[in-house]
Amino acid sequence: MTTSRRVLTALGCAAAALTMAACGPLGGTAEPASTALADQPVATIGKKSLAAMKSAPAMTVALDGITDGEPMKFRMTMGRTGDCKGEVTAEGGTMQLVKAGPSLYMKGDDAFWKAQGSDGAALKDLLGGRWMKTKADAPDNKDLVETCDLDAFLAELEKDSDGDLGGKKGEPVTLDGTPAVPITSKDGAETTTAYVATEGKPYVLKVVVKGGKEPGTLLFSDFDKPAEVTAPAAKDAVDIDKLAG
Repeated sequence: MTTSRRVLTALGCAAAALTMAACGPLGGTAEPASTALADQPVATIGKKSLAAMKSAPAMTVALDGITDGEPMKFRMTMGRTGDCKGEVTAEGGTMQLVKAGPSLYMKGDDAFWKAQGSDGAALKDLLGGRWMKTKADAPDNKDLVETCDLDAFLAELEKDSDGDLGGKKGEPVTLDGTPAVPITSKDGAETTTAYVATEGKPYVLKVVVKGGKEPGTLLFSDFDKPAEVTAPAAKDAVDIDKLAG
């Protein structure tokens, strides 16, 4: 596998990790939350929650957990255009990512390239601190690009849920100043708690997975802020597709 493919594979793992959010509330038509949301059935909360998530013009998703047995941190801001910006930390290093129009841009820190072995060191020298540029529509980039696509991301969550959390509501809490209701469900050794806002739109604010093989925490934010994504300047990027001929 070439170094560039290794980089894309590592980032793709972060995309797959986001499916843990499917444990969150899903299904239904758009409707603002009310102060009585916490008193409604779990299935109703789930339907209203997905509707709110689907109505958001943009979103930031942050993951801190275990994926394929390894620690993984992931933060991505994405909008309806399919563009995104963020970073993933794995194998002790961090890779920044920008998807702008037809191109993907990636930039790793020293620890990231070191983790890729001799090939990583060679690519690091080739890039010289610049961004690595590649085609967004390449087959190997499919999962990664879908992570940047808010519509595709939400469609995947909806597909993995039947609209009923099948869990139990807990006592209302406050997350960063926003009232929320926790809904907890169990699947074998894994316990998942989704926190749904009960003021404003019923967005999923947080998902916590404990036990099982892939515990972790997902945070959702910036729902109503535009996802402003700008491609790196041409002088700051190396097009590896052109180098490969």
